[in-house]
Amino acid sequence: MATVNANTCAIYIDTAGGAFSADPADAVSGALDPVAFSTSASISVNNSTFEATSISDPSNATTVRDFAVGTTSTSLSFEGVLDWTVESQTVDVDAIFDALLAKSELTCVWASTDDNAEAFGGKGFLTSFEINSSVDDFATYSATVELNGDPKKV
Repeated sequence: MATVNANTCAIYIDTAGGAFSADPADAVSGALDPVAFSTSASISVNNSTFEATSISDPSNATTVRDFAVGTTSTSLSFEGVLDWTVESQTVDVDAIFDALLAKSELTCVWASTDDNAEAFGGKGFLTSFEINSSVDDFATYSATVELNGDPKKV
């Protein structure tokens, strides 16, 4: 069985909203850089459904329930340990916050350096950013990107 080691997974972001045509974890160079000091990365793809109930046989009041699939929505979330250190070839917390305030489209991709993994993502907007601190613990950050349109896989 081919599995993917979760330690190889990350969210990659291009705050300039460039093209996404190759797995950023496999690329030698490019505008997509991993989020700095991240501890988790996730992608969630959902299809909204709608329901129609109709009477199929009025003589005995038999009803039929039908479902159909509507809009696809995709969100990518990540969190990490808060560190203001700027690391080269990463997207740091300042860049994430600045992108949120700029309200500009960016490219966001879930990817893994593991050979058994694919990359999923697209273009969208940062919709949330949070810094959390608890007593006797590390301060952390989290953010969510909502994609425009359907996600892409490479």
